[in-house]
Amino acid sequence: MKKIITFILLLAVGAAAFLTGWAQFSVPIASIGVLHSKTHGTSSEIIEKGSFRWVWYKLIPRNVSIAVFTIEDTALHIDFSGALPSGELYSSLAGIKNDFSYNLSASLSYRIRSESLPDLSEREMLFSQEDLNVYRSRLSGEIENRVLALLWSYGENEAVLKEVLETGTIAELERQLVRAFPFIEVSAFSVRTLRYPDYILYSELRGLYQDYLASQRSELQDEITLISAENIRLRRRLDELALYGELLSKYPILLQYMTLEMGQTPENLTNQQ
Repeated sequence: MKKIITFILLLAVGAAAFLTGWAQFSVPIASIGVLHSKTHGTSSEIIEKGSFRWVWYKLIPRNVSIAVFTIEDTALHIDFSGALPSGELYSSLAGIKNDFSYNLSASLSYRIRSESLPDLSEREMLFSQEDLNVYRSRLSGEIENRVLALLWSYGENEAVLKEVLETGTIAELERQLVRAFPFIEVSAFSVRTLRYPDYILYSELRGLYQDYLASQRSELQDEITLISAENIRLRRRLDELALYGELLSKYPILLQYMTLEMGQTPENLTNQQ
């Protein structure tokens, strides 16, 4: 009887140890687990259903925690439209009709690679699904900005534009995107609209407009210089007359000397007035 009890106890202890060390036990189906340990750090091997993994240091109380994540595809709809600055002004100056507008739109679906989760979890401090969702929202913004930058850079690449017309996608963009974000995989990518402005014409018209402004600025500067010189001359004359007026008011006899110097008597000066 004692042997049976002992056997049962040993079996129970063994089962408890087995379940405690069984890494997949706490990870639901269709989820990915990342194991963090105080003694061994973050494991680079993901935990998922369908494979068995037993970790002995899980037996140490409060030594191991498992972050559980669900990976889903994230869909991005990218739209970027507008016009180059002052395009209408430059066009009107040259007497042509060109609004220099652009319209770039594409659709992209991506997902985070499951094998990248351990590194991301440690680097970005992701310990829950909520943490992953917040990070994925920020990542989507970065991916969208990168896609727009790449689409914009292809505006003068005839080979890329031909590829878009033939296939509706850009293979080089996908390659550059994965190089920039190696922890993602692109599941779908398509270009809806690619309309670029005429960069060469815009640059020429902008140069002409700048030359026009420089010419106007030069003429205006010359006019301002002439006006300024005339104002200074008038100001000096007014100051001189004001000084004469002040002297004559203070010393009226000076008026008699001035008239004598001019060959006139005060009586003649009075009659002329």
